[in-house]
Amino acid sequence: MVARQWAAGDVLAEKYRLVSELGRGGMGAVWRAEHLVLRSDVAVKLVLTAVATSEPLRARFLREAQAAAALRSPHVVQILDYGVHEDTPFMVMELLEGESLRQRLSRVGVLSSEETARVVVHVARALVKAQEAGIVHRDLKPDNVFLVHNADEDIAKVLDFGIAKAMTETSVGAETQSGAVLGTAYYMSPEQARGTRSVDHRTDLWALGVIAFECLTGRRPFDGAVLGDVLVKICSEPLPVPSTLAPVPPGFDAWFERALARDPDRRFTSGSEMADAFRALLGPGRASFAPPSAAVTAPIGPVSVAPASLPAPPSIARPASKPASPLVVAVVALLGVGAVGALGAAAYLWQQRGVGAAAPSASTLSAPLAASGVELLDAVDGGAGPRSTKRAGAAKPTAGDAGPEWMNEVKKAQKAQEDAEKAKAAAEALKQKWGVNQ
Repeated sequence: MVARQWAAGDVLAEKYRLVSELGRGGMGAVWRAEHLVLRSDVAVKLVLTAVATSEPLRARFLREAQAAAALRSPHVVQILDYGVHEDTPFMVMELLEGESLRQRLSRVGVLSSEETARVVVHVARALVKAQEAGIVHRDLKPDNVFLVHNADEDIAKVLDFGIAKAMTETSVGAETQSGAVLGTAYYMSPEQARGTRSVDHRTDLWALGVIAFECLTGRRPFDGAVLGDVLVKICSEPLPVPSTLAPVPPGFDAWFERALARDPDRRFTSGSEMADAFRALLGPGRASFAPPSAAVTAPIGPVSVAPASLPAPPSIARPASKPASPLVVAVVALLGVGAVGALGAAAYLWQQRGVGAAAPSASTLSAPLAASGVELLDAVDGGAGPRSTKRAGAAKPTAGDAGPEWMNEVKKAQKAQEDAEKAKAAAEALKQKWGVNQ
């Protein structure tokens, strides 16, 4: 077949006029074109001559169009048409304004945690649709993630399902046969690198984990000068620890370790789970991403983790005395208040005696606060019985006064005084027992 040189102004299938070439890849070139009937701009992908002459590669090109067209998602490029012009297959896609993730990383170096989360979430949504349709992309990489400029935030779309594999395939051709290594080596899963046929949607989740690592650190987790070195690192060498290479969100090390578990059964089970786990890294809580064991299959949830960088609190020497119980301190305080209140009650009862009772002297009024209950009673009854000490100015009620009523009030005052003394003694005993110094 003679090599076809496409140029601006060429018309495909009498419907699409080529305007300018947008890019070129391994299988074909992408052109900006105009739909002659609708007067709308579209993107047209034309296969290269070498591809057009190979039946297996032509089949791959058709499978790309069919796979992308089957995935109705805002995060998968929309396929509008497919055809063959002069033995050259082409597909028509929506025209995207923006840049690929590869171009973005080449321009800025690394992405922020929020930008990386947006890429992970959007690509994961596309992978969920692919999983539901039984399709594995198998060549997910920054070159195949396009960032569409939007009013408030970029929208990530997955491109190029050229080597996508349908899980329901029964025939195995040269392009999918066991032992064939297809895809870009840096983003291959171990099972894909070995060329095994046990490749399912989890190989795309592995690739998404590699992409997230590259977005945050600015480097690939597996790199090398030759293909063999890269494949050996993917299959056998320890995973790099992201936090030792660049600032990453807390918990990303564990997220990355699970995303790139060499045993597919220990990876995230779906794009939704993977995206939710990454978003949890940016929230107030931390998340545990350890893969479930054989006995534990509980869903992953956020847990609080103390930052490892904080030093342990210094030990504090405790006093030798036994610490006081908060309850005991409260009881002691109440007993002290009760003692003061009882003394105040005695003074109040002394003052509020019946009408017509003889008023005690000023020295007698001060007795409840300055003298014991015995001295108080001696001052009132004139020293009857063994109590012989008298106070100056104290006198018994005269005849006709309310003597009995006055004495009842005095006895009440004495009882209050005795209760106060008992409360005070109990409080002191409790303070000594529990070592309360104040």
